[in-house]
Amino acid sequence: MITSTGGMFRKRVGNVLLSCILFTIVFLLSLPLPLSAKVTGICSNCHIMHNSQNGAPVNMPDTPSTVIGWDSNGRLSGGSADNTPSNNLLVTNCVGCHSSSTANTKITMGSSVVPIVYNTVPPTTPLAGGNFYWVASDDTKGHNVYGIAGADANLSTAPGRNPAGCDNSCHDTLAAAPSANNYYRGGCQGCHVFTYHHEDNGVYRFLKGHGYPQPWPDQIENSKDITTNTDYVVGVEDSDWEYTTDNAGDHNYYKGTSDNYTSGGDSLTTKQTITSFCSGCHQRFHGVQPEIGNGMGSGSPWIRHPTDILLPDTGEYGKYDPDVNAGYSVEAPVAWINPEAPVRGEAVVMCLSCHRPHGSDQPDMLRWDYRNMVTGATGSSADTGCFTCHRDKDGT
Repeated sequence: MITSTGGMFRKRVGNVLLSCILFTIVFLLSLPLPLSAKVTGICSNCHIMHNSQNGAPVNMPDTPSTVIGWDSNGRLSGGSADNTPSNNLLVTNCVGCHSSSTANTKITMGSSVVPIVYNTVPPTTPLAGGNFYWVASDDTKGHNVYGIAGADANLSTAPGRNPAGCDNSCHDTLAAAPSANNYYRGGCQGCHVFTYHHEDNGVYRFLKGHGYPQPWPDQIENSKDITTNTDYVVGVEDSDWEYTTDNAGDHNYYKGTSDNYTSGGDSLTTKQTITSFCSGCHQRFHGVQPEIGNGMGSGSPWIRHPTDILLPDTGEYGKYDPDVNAGYSVEAPVAWINPEAPVRGEAVVMCLSCHRPHGSDQPDMLRWDYRNMVTGATGSSADTGCFTCHRDKDGT
C-alpha cells in the first residue's frame, strides 16, 4: 500500500508538473515577442556590386515619372536601367523595392520577404500601415511621398505643423525630392530616416528621428547611434506586418504612454511612442501646448481627439477589451504602455487607432468610412469604426 500510494503520489506530481509546463508554454506563446526585422536571403535580391551585368546596367531607380515594382514573376519592372549606380549598391530605391504591379502586398524570393506598401492596382490585403495606391491619384487619401505622389494640392504644409519649426523640410512635405533641406532624405526617408536593414536594434519599423538637438548635415550619420540618440519608436512587430490577423495576438504592438507631455522637442526621445513620432510633423494636434494652438487640451471635454492617453476601462469604453487574449480590433488598434506585456488597464489611444500612416481608401488616411458613422447604428455597423471604442454611441 505504501509503495502503491507513493507511486500514485509521484504520478500526480508528475501530471501537475506537466500541466504547469504546458500552461507556461502556451502562456509564453500568447505574449508578443520581439521579432527579427533584419533582412535575410540572397544578397543579389537587393544589391548589385558594380551596376553591371552582361555588359548592361542593372540599377532601376524609381522616379516620379516612372513606377518601378515587382511583377508577377518576382522581377523588377516598369522602368529602364540607369548607368548611374545607387547608394548602398542597391538595384532600386525605397519606392521601387516596396512597390508591385500586382495586387500582392508580400513578395517572396526564397527566404526574403518584401513588404509592399505601394501597388499600382488595388491591393488585396493592405498591410498594417496601409497602402499608397489611393494617394497616387487622390491627395486626400495618404501621405504624399516623393516617387509616388506630387505635392498635395490642398495642403502647402503638414496639417498641425508647428509654425516655428524648420522650413522647407520633411516637416513640411514628404513629396519633395531629396535635397540639403531634408538632409537628402526626401520621400520615404523623411519618416524612415535610417533603414537598419541588417541589424535588430529595437527601432520599430525604422522610425527614428535625426538626432536631438537637430544635427548639421555632416553629423547626420552620427544620429543613427541609438545609445546616445534615443529618438526612436518602440514596439513589437507582427511577423508578416498584419498580412494575416488570424487570432487575437496576431498584430503589431505599439508603444504608448499615459504621461501628460508637451509634444515636439524631446518628446520622442523621452516617450518613444508612435504618437510622439507623428507629432514631429503634426505637433499642434498632440499634447498640452497652449502656446501653439492648445494641442488636444488637457482633459475632457477635449478640443481635439486625444492621443497618448489611457483608453478608459469603464463605461462605454469598457465594452472594448483589446487585451491580447480578448477582443482586440485591428480596425481600431491601441498602443500599450509596455507593448511586450500588454494588459487592459494600460491600453492607450494613439494616432494609428484611427489612421493608417501610408494611406487608405478613405479620406484623411482613416481606417473606416467616417462620414457614414451614424449614431444608433445596428447590424454590421455596430461595434465598428468609431463605435469600436465608443460602444454606447451605436445604440448597442
